Amino acid sequence: MYKQPLPPRQQLQLLNPECKAMETTVQFEEKFVMTARQKFWSMLLMGVGALGIVISYFLYPGEEGHTRFWAALLTIAVFFQGIAMASCFFQAATYVAYGGWHTVFKRIPEAIGMFMPVTALLLLLVLLLPNLFYGHHPLYHWTDHEAVAHDPIIAGKTPYLNLPFFFIRFVFFVGILIFLSYKMRQNSLLEDLHGGLRYYQSNLTYASLFLVFFALYISVTAWDWLMSIDTHWYSTMYGWYTFSSFWVTGVAVITLVVIYLKKQGYLSLVNENHLHDLGKLMFAFSIFWTYLTFCQFMLIWYANIPEETAYFRMRYDRFMGLFYGIFVLNFLAPFLILMSRDAKRNMATLTIAAIIIIIGHFIDFYLMVYPGTVKLPQFGLVELCTLVFYSGIFLYTTFAQLGKANLVPKHHPFLQESVHHAT
Repeated sequence: MYKQPLPPRQQLQLLNPECKAMETTVQFEEKFVMTARQKFWSMLLMGVGALGIVISYFLYPGEEGHTRFWAALLTIAVFFQGIAMASCFFQAATYVAYGGWHTVFKRIPEAIGMFMPVTALLLLLVLLLPNLFYGHHPLYHWTDHEAVAHDPIIAGKTPYLNLPFFFIRFVFFVGILIFLSYKMRQNSLLEDLHGGLRYYQSNLTYASLFLVFFALYISVTAWDWLMSIDTHWYSTMYGWYTFSSFWVTGVAVITLVVIYLKKQGYLSLVNENHLHDLGKLMFAFSIFWTYLTFCQFMLIWYANIPEETAYFRMRYDRFMGLFYGIFVLNFLAPFLILMSRDAKRNMATLTIAAIIIIIGHFIDFYLMVYPGTVKLPQFGLVELCTLVFYSGIFLYTTFAQLGKANLVPKHHPFLQESVHHAT
């Protein structure tokens, strides 16, 4: 039987093992350098976005204008906070599962996770400043003492929905998650310097703790930041629903960064098999999001209790195009695009699918905030500039963090498993 000859480089490696060892060493020594162009564009996005946000505050005067201003800031702050939290969750979950397939690109979720302190501070300001300016937050009726006094339903929720307890929860849980993600990142960098299993085993502990606190707080984030906007309404599935949106968006962002670096000549050890697994995660959790979305809607529709259906009635009547559009963007498109094996191994196809997922889930968060606050679909200067501002910070932070460590964790115990990963 005829055998196809090996490529010249592999023939040379068989003849000279030292050449193979030298090439492997070179592959493991991969350093990202942020170019002047990348730095310029990220700084430009931040500057233009910040200027646009300031102008928007004065461009939209009055109660309705300020409500829209803070609604835009909240939507985008929560969206980017979710991406950072999902990246940290990716790290913790793969540690606890003893996963090795992702090792050659694990620096990417690590770098994105280091964005969490920045976006957490910005989100805290979005939640805190309106209370200082107006005496209450225009997006949360439960912060208005007069509204609470005349509404027995909101008054009954004050043991949980009160500002001191609200910010205590935020600082406590987010602070713990930031600390644990920082320790995982620190150990990962020390592992590069010293090797051994000590740092990996330490990270197993930190990752386990992270998952415990993340599991507790992911529902709390949904209740506090989003569900409490519609104070009379509640859903026991809302925490899982928002988690699925956070998670699949985070995987899509990680995929885009991996593909971008791959096209820039980095991540030489990342191959089609790693891309395939990222594609499988996007495919699977797009279906998971759809399952939770349908179940939440179906149970409320079936019960037909007016105070429960009001949440969907508002979105169906005034945001109908977006209400149906998210099912196309978040389920139908990823399902059809990523169904085949070849599609999950193609960088162009994965890029298209990831972009669609990110846009679709941004609209999903938009629909969690705007119907209960702004009441009508709005997208203009404040929304666009806030997106631009956060995108600039995200790019600058991620690129800066990538440059602080070797792109390949060369002493990770599962590195060889990842290098030879096949699906």
